[in-house]
Amino acid sequence: MPRVGRKSLNTTFFHIIVQGINKEYIFKKDEYIKEYRKLIIKNMTEYNVKIISYCIMNNHAHILLYTEETEEMASYMKSVNTSYARYYNRNEERVGFVFRNRYKSEPIYNNRYLLNCIGYIHNNPVKAKMVKFANEYAYSSYNDYIYKRGIVKEDILKLVFGNNNDYIGTYNEIHKSEHYYFKDYDEAINYQIICDKLKNQNIKEIVSDKEILTKTIEELVIKERMKINKVSEILGISRFRVSRILGKK
Repeated sequence: MPRVGRKSLNTTFFHIIVQGINKEYIFKKDEYIKEYRKLIIKNMTEYNVKIISYCIMNNHAHILLYTEETEEMASYMKSVNTSYARYYNRNEERVGFVFRNRYKSEPIYNNRYLLNCIGYIHNNPVKAKMVKFANEYAYSSYNDYIYKRGIVKEDILKLVFGNNNDYIGTYNEIHKSEHYYFKDYDEAINYQIICDKLKNQNIKEIVSDKEILTKTIEELVIKERMKINKVSEILGISRFRVSRILGKK
């Protein structure tokens, strides 16, 4: 992947996941998806948040947000989901909860994971075999970046790609990856642990320090029950090395 010259990020980027209650298809109609998309974009003007990327599927949605105030994010998501719940219940002639819980959020601490998250979000329809390529799906922000439209303004490009004005090469690369380190709603792995590790240290520093590397692997495999091959991918070391470090304990 082409290098993007940016410093590590603070906790100003959040990967938001919302899902229908009981995994119901709350976005089962095109007009429902369009309504939710309208709401997530419209509410940006009322709250101090920016949408970096999004993808709305049939029973869940992913939104990558930028905000300097987590309280604003909470207010924004409450406004969006409350408005949509009213809309959905009215159209479906039903009452009660529409969303499973409020929402889930994962902080993004560095540029590598920010780019990775964008690729993961846009490739959701590909992973679900709804389309062959991300650009074929109408309800994500993938094409916004290609054509500089919709949510993609100059300030968004600056936040994501820094001073890289020719960002398309980087953008295309992140969508080719088959390995994404982000969870779906029901996956048990706690990626907060990874983000916390990466907040003050990069992966090279973790791998170069035997003691820190051992503690990191133990925490991810033993405590968080992450598979060895996934730990190997994230840390960029062989599965054999991961297994050998665990075997010494």
